[in-house]
Amino acid sequence: MKIMVRRATEADAKHTASLLTELGYSSTEADARDRLARSVRSASSYCLVAESAAEVIGLVSAELIFYFPRGSMICRITSLIVSSQHRGHGLGQKLLAAATEFAREHHCSGLELTSAEGRVDAHRFYRRLGFSQTSFRFFQEL
Repeated sequence: MKIMVRRATEADAKHTASLLTELGYSSTEADARDRLARSVRSASSYCLVAESAAEVIGLVSAELIFYFPRGSMICRITSLIVSSQHRGHGLGQKLLAAATEFAREHHCSGLELTSAEGRVDAHRFYRRLGFSQTSFRFFQEL
């Protein structure tokens, strides 16, 4: 299977919405188009898609943020999604490698990501790639 990794565009909204929904984040095509437009316009945002046979089958998004405790920039992976039928073939690793390169180009001191407690397979994947669990995430809806 030939896979192309490229910058996401608003035209990827339909597939992006499907991927987000598969991961548990209900999303319409219009929602995804708005998110992609914001990402494309932002100098601190990065969004790539993986495409095979004209279908988007994976996505990684990241944000550059100033991490006050360290006094440096970090790259926060805000989503990493590979469609369920394409997992286990190195696509997630390829997308994370691209995000890592983006972080290095911006002199980040590290990568950060969160993962829901129940995503045990994802946790094994992240550990295998050198990530370690360093904290708990707490969130409050507003």
